[in-house]
Amino acid sequence: MPKERIYKGIPASQGISIGEAYLYTKKQIIINTASITEEDVPREIEEFKKAIELSQKELRKIYNIAIERIGEKNSKIFEAQLEILNDKIFIEKIIKRISEEKRSASYIFDDEINNLGSILLSSENDYIRERFEDINDVRNRVVRNMSREKLISKITENSIIVAHELTPGDTILFSRRKAQGYITDTGGINSHAAIISRALNIPAVVGVKIISQDVKPKEILIVDGSEGVVIANPNKDTLERYEEKLRKFREQEEKLYGLIGLPSITLDGKTIDLAVNINLEDEMNFVKNCKECGIGLFRTEHMFIEQGEFPSEGEQIEEYSYIAEATYPKTVTIRTYDIGGDKLLPSSEKEPNPYLGWRGIRLCLDRIEIFKEQLRAILKSSKLKNIKIMLPMVSSLEEVRCSKKIFEEVKTELDNDPQYKDIYDKNIPFGIMIEVPSAVILADELAKEVDFFSIGTNDLIQYILAVDRGNVLVADLYQEFHPAVIRTLKNVVDAAHKNNIKVSICGEMASKPLAAIVLIGLGLDELSVLPSVYTEIKQIIRSCSHTDTKNLINSILNYSTEEEIRNAVKNFYEVEIKPYIN
Repeated sequence: MPKERIYKGIPASQGISIGEAYLYTKKQIIINTASITEEDVPREIEEFKKAIELSQKELRKIYNIAIERIGEKNSKIFEAQLEILNDKIFIEKIIKRISEEKRSASYIFDDEINNLGSILLSSENDYIRERFEDINDVRNRVVRNMSREKLISKITENSIIVAHELTPGDTILFSRRKAQGYITDTGGINSHAAIISRALNIPAVVGVKIISQDVKPKEILIVDGSEGVVIANPNKDTLERYEEKLRKFREQEEKLYGLIGLPSITLDGKTIDLAVNINLEDEMNFVKNCKECGIGLFRTEHMFIEQGEFPSEGEQIEEYSYIAEATYPKTVTIRTYDIGGDKLLPSSEKEPNPYLGWRGIRLCLDRIEIFKEQLRAILKSSKLKNIKIMLPMVSSLEEVRCSKKIFEEVKTELDNDPQYKDIYDKNIPFGIMIEVPSAVILADELAKEVDFFSIGTNDLIQYILAVDRGNVLVADLYQEFHPAVIRTLKNVVDAAHKNNIKVSICGEMASKPLAAIVLIGLGLDELSVLPSVYTEIKQIIRSCSHTDTKNLINSILNYSTEEEIRNAVKNFYEVEIKPYIN
């Protein structure tokens, strides 16, 4: 019998799973090399066009998840693929060759991809050579769609997926087959599999080197996503020990589930509103089933990404109304289009530095009719009076004032519309995201112009520290407990409260238990978190004293290093919070 083997990787998504291994390898595509007749040419070209169109649609849907979860760096593969499929000259060349050479579309397409690949592989630049894998995925997707094959063969439900790497599409598709865990050779804490696994609450360990070569199909595996440990072929004692850990973990989950209906209030009576960020349909199901939490961030750009164009006003009204009704009587904060940066732009323009480019509110103010249409759709969906509007990427007072002027123009239009003048919420809250340094510096002035702030720590931290959160070379420098970050958050909260407006946080920092302690002490009025950690963060809130967390903040504001702050927060958790949890 094979011996027990223990692998160490990166803990990517907490939880424990025990199950059979399913080894996922990319399916080898089959190219049709046969010649075709003159009569077959029109049908072959039509099938090729359909395959291109379907491939584009698939990639845009994958974008809906990828751009929000993995950032610009890890999403570049999809940008490169879409660029190939949108290249009219490249596509027309293939169609012309099919007609002239009387060969199958898959053969001609494969040949052209090989030509492109040979150019990349001959480069002396490592980065360019690595792009060969990007176009290989394009080849596989298009040829698969021409042969009408499924992307992934059917897997046994409740398996643990072992792969060299997983794309966002792989991860989501496997989850629909009730995957119990993910293990990959590659990846880090912010890799495709890691981020989406956390959103879907599936245990995952990434960066386990060559595990996909070692593990055998259907071999029993233990995935400990909290410790970053994978055990293959566990012996009896190990299996019993982890079954006990799994039992206790599930008991804790049940205990946490019991917190859903309880108030989000500290031991000394301070209410901290707890909401969720929404992107995936599974996350929306959490809101509908929970009926106790609002939505602190509803991302609207996914509609553009899925369709490849801005949705109609009617399509927007349908979606916003559905979200408002599902959330009622709690509130939903709808963020206007946050396109650009690490997200697909509505043009073919390539920007040298998209994070500092045409994105967020800048794009909306340049495309005023699109902006007005979205504002109009949101207002028309606000009859339940539980919607808030939020602008992304604000960096100046002028942007806010210009946006408010446009907003008032839209309200005036509705006041002149008999169908909506008495229905829409005339006092709908109008707020902004604080996610760039200039907004922090102008926080006092901005607070006088809006109804609320929401801090987007994902971007704010990387701008403050000049660290690309998607770059593995500097990932360890992306520090939520950096003194500059803590002091920045304190300044924003103080500015908001000085001007009698509330301030929430919708970045991933709010979804981390230790960071939540800091945010409570800083005085945040609302934390908007991933649905998968909603009850865990509520437990933190209900197990701490607001007064004690404020005293903690007063201490750590004097610290000068990330290590000092992290150690202080860890010690606070062990002494002041953990006893109440247990």
